[in-house]
Amino acid sequence: MMMRVFESLGCRVMDEPFYAYWLEAMQKTDDPGYAATLAAHETDWRVIAQDVVHPNLGSCHRSYQKHIAIHMLEAVDLSFMRHLRNCFLIRHPAEVIASMASFRDLLPKHDADVEAALLAGFPQLERIFDHASAITTEPIVVIDANDVLESPGEVLGAFCQAVRLHFDAGTIIQWEAGKHPDDGAWADEWYQAVYQTTGLQPYKRKPVEIPATLQPVLDYCLPVYKKIARRKLGGPRHDD
Repeated sequence: MMMRVFESLGCRVMDEPFYAYWLEAMQKTDDPGYAATLAAHETDWRVIAQDVVHPNLGSCHRSYQKHIAIHMLEAVDLSFMRHLRNCFLIRHPAEVIASMASFRDLLPKHDADVEAALLAGFPQLERIFDHASAITTEPIVVIDANDVLESPGEVLGAFCQAVRLHFDAGTIIQWEAGKHPDDGAWADEWYQAVYQTTGLQPYKRKPVEIPATLQPVLDYCLPVYKKIARRKLGGPRHDD
């Protein structure tokens, strides 16, 4: 969804550039769109790192890159981040775990909390966040996905001001339904709900319940979320 938002604000978007690398490295052959993704996208993380530092902007002046924490395996040298303005879009781990439990194997097993936390991406996210904090003197920009949905004008305005991207509070954020040209090769498998949207809809935060068996996973991830959420821009505080 955020790709659509920033595309509507005039940015050229990059859709999960490290996804094909991660699929191949992890041999996630059962992931929907596996073959199509590897056929269409670069799998060498070194080449990808160069591509994200020097993106093809087309007619745009700014690039918005959607990265996923789990794609940044330990083998990926994060030094390329020094050349980018690194921002963080976070989501409460209870929501991440509840969502992922429906399509990833988060069932209890040996060291279930650590393994499932890695699938949810929070240890990787902490590594990336700590690296970003170490390489810049500028404030780290953090926004919460639900805050954007609840108060889009306030949160997006604060974000755009922080990264020096023009934003008019009166701007109507909307886009065409369906697949967009910069969507990844996996889009038809994963983005069907996004295809139905044309803008941000009114949103009310709902309580999320996770199975008791996954509570240790939430306990493992929550401190990372809280650590990063303390830096977030705009929106109400929901730190518990």
